Amino acid sequence: MKRVYLYSLLMFASYFLQAQSYPGYRSSNYTGVNGVFFNPANIADSRYKWDVNVFGIDGFVGNNQNELKFKDITKSSFNADSLKSKLLRGDGDNLKAMARVDILGPSAMFNVGPRTAMAVTTRARVFANARGINGRLAGAVIDGGQAKDTYPFNFAMSNGMVNSAGWTEIGVSVGQVLTPKESEHFLKGGLTVKYLAGVANAFVELNNFNGTVNNGGSGTFITNTTGQVKLNTTEANFKDYDFGDFFKFNGHGVGGDVGLVYEYRPKQDYSMYTNDRWANKYKIRVGVAVLDIGQIKFNKNVDQSGTWNANVPAGQQFLLNQFKDKSVSDYKKILDNSPYFTNTGTNADNYKISLPTTIQANVDYNIAGPFYANLAGQFATSKSNGLNLYAYNSYTLTPRVENARWGITVPVNWNELTKFNAGVSFRFGPVFLGSGSIISSLFDSKQADLHFGVRFGMPYKKKVKPDTDKDGIYDDKDKCPTIPGVARYEGCPIPDTDGDGVNDEEDSCKTVPGIAKYHGCPIPDRDRDGVNDEIDECPDEPGSGQFHGCPDTDGDGIPDKDDKCPKVPGVPKYQGCPPPDRDGDGIPDDEDACPDKPGPASTKGCPIEDVVVKITADFKNILFDFGKATIRPESRDILVNAAKTMNEQIPNSNFYVDGYTDSKGSVAVNKRLSQQRAQSVADALVSAGVEKSRLIARGFGKDHPKCSNATEEGRQCNRRVEVVIRNVDQKKVQKPKG
Repeated sequence: MKRVYLYSLLMFASYFLQAQSYPGYRSSNYTGVNGVFFNPANIADSRYKWDVNVFGIDGFVGNNQNELKFKDITKSSFNADSLKSKLLRGDGDNLKAMARVDILGPSAMFNVGPRTAMAVTTRARVFANARGINGRLAGAVIDGGQAKDTYPFNFAMSNGMVNSAGWTEIGVSVGQVLTPKESEHFLKGGLTVKYLAGVANAFVELNNFNGTVNNGGSGTFITNTTGQVKLNTTEANFKDYDFGDFFKFNGHGVGGDVGLVYEYRPKQDYSMYTNDRWANKYKIRVGVAVLDIGQIKFNKNVDQSGTWNANVPAGQQFLLNQFKDKSVSDYKKILDNSPYFTNTGTNADNYKISLPTTIQANVDYNIAGPFYANLAGQFATSKSNGLNLYAYNSYTLTPRVENARWGITVPVNWNELTKFNAGVSFRFGPVFLGSGSIISSLFDSKQADLHFGVRFGMPYKKKVKPDTDKDGIYDDKDKCPTIPGVARYEGCPIPDTDGDGVNDEEDSCKTVPGIAKYHGCPIPDRDRDGVNDEIDECPDEPGSGQFHGCPDTDGDGIPDKDDKCPKVPGVPKYQGCPPPDRDGDGIPDDEDACPDKPGPASTKGCPIEDVVVKITADFKNILFDFGKATIRPESRDILVNAAKTMNEQIPNSNFYVDGYTDSKGSVAVNKRLSQQRAQSVADALVSAGVEKSRLIARGFGKDHPKCSNATEEGRQCNRRVEVVIRNVDQKKVQKPKG
C-alpha cells in the first residue's frame, strides 16, 4: 500500500506541512468548498451553486537557522532522514522549527437558499513545533553517531520542546449573508463546528539539559550532561504510518472556526442577467476569521512514555548511534537500558493538546477587471509553551489575475520563523498547484512548501435575461413582456386611452378614438351621425354606418335613397315597399297558400275550415274491421298526420269527431257503432298527441247521410267519420315585415 509517512521532529517523525496553508490559492474567489477552511463565511454568496473537493494536500517545513531549498524536497533522494537533517539541524541554541500537513478530504458545499450555504468537510492534519532546541545537538542525533561537525561543542537547553500531533476533522459549516441584497455594504458570516479525532501525538521535552557533544572511536556521544528528559507518545507507529491509521483514533475533541467578510460593492447594474452570483461585485473585501479553536484529549501510551533524570559524568559516554534508524517507540527502551538515565515515572493517562489557533485577516482589492491584490495577516494566539500547538505571525501580499476558469497568484510573505519568502500558485479548471516559497527557495530560504488539489463545482453562469419583446426591458421587470414598450411605462407601450393607435403623448383627443391624420382626433362628421365625412355618402343628412351615413326612415334596412317606399317598411324584393297581401291576412301573397282567402299563419294563410275539410277528406280512408269499431293498422298514418295538423296549424280549436253509418241495420246498432267508431278515432288522436279535452266523439248512426243509401257507393260514402270545429280561437297573427 502506498504510505503517507508522518515525520515527527527530532529523531522520530518526519513528514511535515505548511504553516499558513495553500498560499496564493487561499486568496482566490474560486476556491469553492475549500474556502471554508480559510474563512467559513466564504461559502455564503459564493460563485458556485454547489462544489465538491476531491483531494487537496499542502505541505510546509521551515526553521530559523538552516537553509532549505525547494529542490531539496523535490529530488528523488529526499527522504525522512534528509528532511530531519534540513529541518532540525542548526548552528546553535534556540532553534525553532515548524512543519504542517493539511490534507483536504472529500468535502461538499451547497446552497440552501439565495442567502445561505452549507458545507460538510473532511480533513486530515499533522502539525509539529520545535522550540529552544540546540541545532548542533539535533544534528548530532540525526547523524546517528557519524562525525559531521567540529567537536567538542557544548549545548544548553533550559526548556526545549519538540511536539508533533496528527488528527482528523469532520466539519459542518454554515455561511449566511447578513445584509440586504441591494446594499453597497455587504456583510456575511460563517461558522464551522468540527469533531476532532486525535490520531497520534508525540513530544520530547528537555529541561535544563546541558552538556557536551564529542567524538570518539565509537562515534559521537554526549558527556558531562545533566538535565531532565520527558517523552510521550500515543498508540501509533510513527516510523511507518499508514494512511488508514488516520482512522485509528487515540483522542477526541471539539473545535471550530468563525469568520466575517465585509465587501464594499459600488453600485453596478446586473439587471440584464438572470442572477449576479457569477460576478465578483466588490471593490474592497475585508475578511476576519478565528481558526482552529479547540482542544484534543489524547490517551497516553504508558509503555512508550516517561520522565528521566539524565546524568552522564565527565569522562563517560552516551553513544548517539543508539538512535540510528530507531522509531520513537524504541526510545523508552534505549533510555531505560542506559545507566545514565533514571526513569522517575510518568504522569496522568491522558492530556490535552490545544490547536494552533490563529486570527486571519485580509484585505482584497480589485484593481480592475480580473486583477487583484490581497494583503493578509496571520496572528498566532496560542502561547508557545506547554503542549500547545502554535503558528507564527505572518504577513502576505498576493497580486493575482483570475477568472472562473483559471488564475495565477504570486504570494510574497514575511513571517517570524523563516522571514522572507515568495512563490507562485496556479489554478486551471478543477486543478490547483503552487508553492509559497518556490521562488525564494531558488536562492536562499529557510522553508519549502508545495500544495496540490482537485475540486470541481457548478458555477453560476453569466446569462442574459430573456427579453421576449426585444424592447430592452427584461421580462422579469417588464409588465408587458410580449409587447414592446418603453422604460417609463415599465415595459408597456405608451398608453393609448382611446385605443385609436395614436399614443396619448401624441393624441390631441385622448379619450376619443381618432386617426394620426387628425392628431388622434376623429375624422369630422358634419351631420353628427357617427359616420365621418370621408366615408359618408350623405354627409349633410344624418344616417347610419350601415348605409354609409345615409338614413333609413322606415327602418326596413333599405336606405331612403334606394327605397321606393321610404316611410313604409318593405323588403328588397319590392325595392323597399311591403310585399302585396290581397286577402289582408298579414301573410304575403308569395307565402300565402290561399292568397284570396284570409287565414292564420299556422295554416299558411288558409282558413281553418279548409284545414278541417282536409282532415275530414283524409278520414274517408280510415278503415275499420267489418261491423266493428277497431281501426285497422294501415290507417294509423292518417290519424298521426291529422293530430299533427290539429296541434300545429289549429292548436286553439276544439273538435267534434262525428261517426256515421249507412241505412242498413237497426237504428240502435247503427247508433252504437257510429259512436264507437267516432270514439276510436278520438282515442287514436289523443294517443297521437291531441289533448283529450279538445275532442268530443259523437255517433249519429244513419242520420245526416251525404249520399244516397240506394247504391253501394252511396252507402260507402255514408259510412264515415267527420271532424267539425266546436269553436275557433286562433291567436291573431301579425303581418310579417318584409
